[in-house]
Amino acid sequence: MRFCLSIDGEKKEFDILDNDGEFELKFGEKRKTYSINKLWSRNILIKDENNKVYNVFVDKFEEGHCVFFKGRSFAIKDATSRKTGGGFDLEGEIVIKSPLPGQIKKVFKNVNDEVEEGESILVLEAMKMENEIKSPKKGIITKISVKEGGSVDPQAELFSVE
Repeated sequence: MRFCLSIDGEKKEFDILDNDGEFELKFGEKRKTYSINKLWSRNILIKDENNKVYNVFVDKFEEGHCVFFKGRSFAIKDATSRKTGGGFDLEGEIVIKSPLPGQIKKVFKNVNDEVEEGESILVLEAMKMENEIKSPKKGIITKISVKEGGSVDPQAELFSVE
């Protein structure tokens, strides 16, 4: 299946191929193989060819998925759903939810602030680790649903960007 990924404003298409329980990620001619273990509905452990393990959180929204990986959020959309002749854009408001239960340590932005894709919006401390939660797209913060020092549950709304 072909997907489109937005990384720091650059759009990249990639394919995910299922090879008997192992998944091959293909960016152009580059290929990497991963095995995937699902811990709970949105938390996935991915092991690469070198046995390095990554913890990934996936959240679904109307236009696709938001993937949290190494403290960054990435917007991923099924490339086959794009409008004919159109590029990959995340249109409309996107609600970012907490990938884990935790505590909000710092909020960097306010409602109506302009943000760039990949810009830090807040810091979520979870499992004794600080995770910067970043904007999946360029836009304007339309809602901030948390306060510094407050606790959040998994799937709790953190902020919205349009």
